Amino acid sequence: GSLGHFALVAATILSALCGAASLSGSSREKLASVVRPLAAMAGMSAIASVLCLGFALITHDYRLAYVRDYADRSMSDAYLLTALWGGQEGSLLVWAALQAGLLALMGRFFGRNPQYAPLSAVTMGVLSALSSAFCLLVLFHADPFETLGTEASSGVGLNPLLRNPYMAIHPPTLYLGFVGLSVPLALSVAALAEGGLQELWPKAARSWTLWAWLFLSAGNLLGMVWAYEELGWGGYWGWDPVENASFMPWLTATALLHTLIAQRRSGTHRRFNTFLAAVSFALVIFGTFLTRSGVIQSVHAFAGATSGPYLLGLIAAALALVVVVSVWRRKDFESGKDEAEGLTRMSLISWTAWMLLLCAVFVWLATTSPLWAQWLRGEKVVMTPEFYNQWMVPLGLGILALVGLCLVLGWTTLEGSFLRPRLVGPAGALLVAVSAALLGGAQREVSGPMRYAAVVAIGVIAFAFVAVAAELWSLARKGGSGSSARRKRVGAHIVHLSIVILFIGFLGSGFEKEASRSLLPGQGLSVGDYHLTYLGLRVDDNFERRALLADLEVKRDGEPLGVLSPGRRVYYSHPGQPTSEVFIRFGLKEDLFLILGDADEDTSRAAIRAVVNPLVAWLWIGGAVLMLGTGVSAWPERRRFESEASPPSWVSALWGLVGATGTAGIGAAFGLHFAVLALLCAALVAVVIELGRAVLVLGNGEMPS
Repeated sequence: GSLGHFALVAATILSALCGAASLSGSSREKLASVVRPLAAMAGMSAIASVLCLGFALITHDYRLAYVRDYADRSMSDAYLLTALWGGQEGSLLVWAALQAGLLALMGRFFGRNPQYAPLSAVTMGVLSALSSAFCLLVLFHADPFETLGTEASSGVGLNPLLRNPYMAIHPPTLYLGFVGLSVPLALSVAALAEGGLQELWPKAARSWTLWAWLFLSAGNLLGMVWAYEELGWGGYWGWDPVENASFMPWLTATALLHTLIAQRRSGTHRRFNTFLAAVSFALVIFGTFLTRSGVIQSVHAFAGATSGPYLLGLIAAALALVVVVSVWRRKDFESGKDEAEGLTRMSLISWTAWMLLLCAVFVWLATTSPLWAQWLRGEKVVMTPEFYNQWMVPLGLGILALVGLCLVLGWTTLEGSFLRPRLVGPAGALLVAVSAALLGGAQREVSGPMRYAAVVAIGVIAFAFVAVAAELWSLARKGGSGSSARRKRVGAHIVHLSIVILFIGFLGSGFEKEASRSLLPGQGLSVGDYHLTYLGLRVDDNFERRALLADLEVKRDGEPLGVLSPGRRVYYSHPGQPTSEVFIRFGLKEDLFLILGDADEDTSRAAIRAVVNPLVAWLWIGGAVLMLGTGVSAWPERRRFESEASPPSWVSALWGLVGATGTAGIGAAFGLHFAVLALLCAALVAVVIELGRAVLVLGNGEMPS
């Protein structure tokens, strides 16, 4: 604990020294030999602090209050490491370490990319200030190395809801996205402070913003999977304030990615991009404030946090810095246009960005309105998911329609690949066929106003799908100006395709079926095409928890599907916090979601809730495609994307060793089925990468070996 505390103090001091050296008046060449080592040492010190806390957790060092609160002897090593971010103090320490690590990475980035040297001083200064600020936040408001008066004999342990494999990676993935969004903020401030660099910073910011967006997307998707499997309410997104806290910066970062393209191509959106970079970072800190200030009640929020005023001060400081440099260098904005003109792909990108910003504003207002009502009028207001959906569904469909239209139009004229004669017939036929097939199913499932909403949704999804497919086909046939540019365009359109697939998954929520009943053994329950027969209760005990399971014989259209067993668990370390262990029968068409409610072991009576969730699998498929497309687009330029030559055998052997080691580690930590899943995912990624290489060189008219 003492070593970890000392390392954190060292990281704070080194970050501050790095910032001071960056902003001093000495020449950049002389400072390069000082700033980068200071940044590297700050990152290493912060990471060492995290390693110390991880070691204390694994060794059950109950002299530390944090270890006592979040580790018990029944937890596996994987969940002991998960406890690093399972509490307020540990999660902020991980965040501070990632922020310091980013500072070190940016020092290396500027060292390897001298073309961005004019941005380096102020960027490193801003990131150093943020690194110091987060380290100070941990030291004075959330110290994980606080010691107890006497050593405890055992600990409380991790919250049962967090003992889930997805929660082992969901928080740090989100934090990587949060930390990454500080880079476009720092680069935009640097461009303004140095003056005359409005054409340089978007190019530097693009890849960093894309990687941050990738991790933020992955974090949100993993949170959806966790909520779907662990919370036991039958859904994956409930518009909880903490869910919204990570969704709002995702919306503004998505807008920023698109308007950065516009600024690079035509010099537009200079003021808007600076605004989006600042707002994205401010929303990250605001979301942290919601989670850690105690102003909201949520299963996602941390209890007992006192860092709220500090975080609000950090938001105010960041926004004030942007406003000051923007006013000071306002002439930098005057030399560029605010938006593109005419009906072109460039102008529709602007409309899409404004729509995304409108969504973020709506979610912010809806999320904070209960707080304003409580503070101003003393009233308790609850914003239901239905209220959010009433507004966000049409806004989301509008954005999807704009995505399709963007791909239909050209960059500067009305002519676009989708409008070319050779594509009109196939695209129109596919659009009509898909729409007719899906609409027939929609009319059988819903009636009244929902039918018309489904018609609109299916039509927009089909249109966007055809537009994206046509653009990908055009790229595959003609290629681009270069392999790197072609790869980025292919990756971007794979992401657009993933958004269409995600909307297919969202569409399924409108056709959900549900039934619930209190049953005795032998009684049944029907929902949709399924019939469930309750067989009885059974108990499954081990050293860590006690599980009560309800066995249900399930048939679909009279065909037996086996015995499915939802349950409830009570961990001995948390006897007052039972958790639902839902049973989900996954399928491409629909999921059967089974939940055990109250149960009486004496009479064997059990409350069973069954939900049929159509098309949910397409959410996870769309998420995987999104990760793939973003990775293809964001991956640094390498020769293997430009050459048909196979990598040397030692490279393949190295990747095989890494994959085997990682698979074995996952198997040891979470079980064989997760290891198999990891291996399959790795194989899928390898296959897709090789297919991607083939597509990328087709533009040169040659097939790779």
